[in-house]
Amino acid sequence: MSRKKVFFTSDLHIGHKNCLDFDSRPFKDLRDMHSGLIKRFNSSVPEDGITYFLGDVGLSSKLTVKDVIDEMNGTKILILGNHDNGSNSMYNLGFDAVMNGAVLFIAGEKVTLSHYPLKGLYRENVEGMRGAVEGDNWHGETKHGIYAFENEGQFHLHGHVHSPNQGKSEKILNRQYDIGVVNSGYAPVSISTIESWIALTKRKELTGIKE
Repeated sequence: MSRKKVFFTSDLHIGHKNCLDFDSRPFKDLRDMHSGLIKRFNSSVPEDGITYFLGDVGLSSKLTVKDVIDEMNGTKILILGNHDNGSNSMYNLGFDAVMNGAVLFIAGEKVTLSHYPLKGLYRENVEGMRGAVEGDNWHGETKHGIYAFENEGQFHLHGHVHSPNQGKSEKILNRQYDIGVVNSGYAPVSISTIESWIALTKRKELTGIKE
């Protein structure tokens, strides 16, 4: 029996017009973005696939968000982001499970999942960001850190930083991986990609190879 196909995605920002310019998204308008996200999602995720959405699904009417999510294949598990509504509301938008964080074991390693990067560990340059707090390791750490995992040396999947964010953050930094759509071709990231990243990271750590 073959294993279920598992995927990860984040920061779709359905209905959020400003993100088209902020992220330099390759879509002419929101309608084009929504159809593009659906097409790329379903080209990757089969009907029996499982996808973890790591927050910031949409900033729009509930109907618009639901219309997009309902068109996407498979089982959909949401980990709440700072732009998402409460659990009951998100269930009603088409998610099969809603939570604040999760822990998986992938390629024999503990992997934490959250919308946010790890607490207390540098992830992006917050200088010049609206509402930035000096000393934060990522934008909103002071405000949202209660929902973030502590750094215990684990591998971590997250969104939130919209890499590369005009050069302020990186898609992958050591044991943290930003699986947001902006740096993933606007499609989900497969578990096989995560397994390969874990293996490569461990080899680099063992041999002392730098990026």
